[in-house]
Amino acid sequence: MNSQTTNKLSLSQLFLAASILSVIITVLWLMYPNPNRHYHLVLTGMSKGRIRPFKAKFKPYQGKRMGGAAGVAAVVKEAVKSFEGSPYNLFSIGSEISGTADAYFTRGAAIIKIMNAMGIEAMLVGNIEFTYGQRRLAELAEQAEFKFVSSNVSEVVSERVPDYLSPGLFFNPGGGLKIGVIGLTPPTTPTLTARSNIEGLDFGDPGESLRLQVEAMRKSGADLVVLLTLYNRDRIRAEEWRPIASAAPDICVMVDFDIDAPPAVRRDGIVIKTVSGYNQSKEVDVLDLEITPPPVRIVSWKGRRLAVNHAEITPDPDVARVVDAVTRENREARDRYIGEFAGDYQHQWDRECPIGNMITDAMLAESGCDIAFHNSGGIQNNIQAGDFSVGDLFSMMPFDNQMVTMQLTGSEIEELLRISASLQRGLLQVAGASYEFSLRPEGNVLDSFMIGGAPVDPDRTYSVCTNNFLADGGDNFTPFRKGRQVQYGRQQRDVVSEYVARNSADAPLRLSTDGRIVRHD
Repeated sequence: MNSQTTNKLSLSQLFLAASILSVIITVLWLMYPNPNRHYHLVLTGMSKGRIRPFKAKFKPYQGKRMGGAAGVAAVVKEAVKSFEGSPYNLFSIGSEISGTADAYFTRGAAIIKIMNAMGIEAMLVGNIEFTYGQRRLAELAEQAEFKFVSSNVSEVVSERVPDYLSPGLFFNPGGGLKIGVIGLTPPTTPTLTARSNIEGLDFGDPGESLRLQVEAMRKSGADLVVLLTLYNRDRIRAEEWRPIASAAPDICVMVDFDIDAPPAVRRDGIVIKTVSGYNQSKEVDVLDLEITPPPVRIVSWKGRRLAVNHAEITPDPDVARVVDAVTRENREARDRYIGEFAGDYQHQWDRECPIGNMITDAMLAESGCDIAFHNSGGIQNNIQAGDFSVGDLFSMMPFDNQMVTMQLTGSEIEELLRISASLQRGLLQVAGASYEFSLRPEGNVLDSFMIGGAPVDPDRTYSVCTNNFLADGGDNFTPFRKGRQVQYGRQQRDVVSEYVARNSADAPLRLSTDGRIVRHD
């Protein structure tokens, strides 16, 4: 027998052995199927009150009709069908009840009714949920058919969690699973909402208490513990992550600000899934888990982000009827014409923007002050060319801010602009002054600033106009609290509305940037 024949026999024998092994593996798999099963976490949130579809302005959905509550409900239902009977939960990370005229005119009630219709099981309370104040939040909690969850908010006097919040929740989604849910309201909430909205409340930093909460849930039989947060996955600081890692929940939900959805990852044994901070109801997030029988352990995970694209879905008719019912009453007021814009204008948080210029110009004209300041985070939507309505105004400026005037020295204004240049909370948009700053790895630097086109006298007192959020030190602009001769004025939205109407009476209003803020990259 020659070597070629021997080689052929060897190959045949190898192929036969592989075939037999494959059959044995298949038989064993059929006799002893994989005991693991699946659990799914469906996540909404960051809708900013967007309960009706809209045309997306930015990639990856630019130009497409997206979002709205009925669209979200349809995508959720399709996702649930794909689970094929596996247990799941539907949670919101909040930032839902404010941000549009539909939300504002009902003080959040319209959004709660719609979330009830969608079957939301729990919602994290973030800083946005305090927009209408504690009393209104308590009323909305009564209207909700789901629970408001927060594990780090307490009353200063009693040290108890307010009655309208749940520090922890348990769910039994099926299959014998017990899911524990806790939530972290941003500890920085006192700097992110008006002081009157959260008076008498303490927003604790997660620490040992978080570890004890997770431990108590496990002792109560939780198979998996889910932590809902509004931390930015890419910007969370080591000192913020450390107590979460120590507490060791199984899943941590965060926020991202990426164009493309980042994958779910495991860090320090915790699976992290994010919801887009730009969501505005354009997407639904799903976390698919493969888990072992008790004691439950996560074997594998996959994150998905499902587009609410109306070219690909049929809106849920039941939720659509609820949306129509809750918005019908306010439609006339919402659609009232204010003025007209000549082009599309985009809001920015880290540089001068035309919308910020318009708002501060309106404030300066109203107050007669030397300078007007407005926080970039207070601008929540863009302007589109054409008619501008009350609903558009509320989408752009959803927060209930009043005009505030005060006296500050040149050195105190310099403090404010140094904080602005740091970009920790976004720039201060400005009128009546100008400033330049440089981005540096070791920390951004304020290069120069002028008031009224002239050098600043650090000891001179200047008149300053801002909003009550900043006047309270919001977004960490604490030097505003040094203001003297503080006086409260009209609603900021009314001032901007009148400015738009007045300046677009004869022709569409054109906005621009003019170099009042210069950024050196």
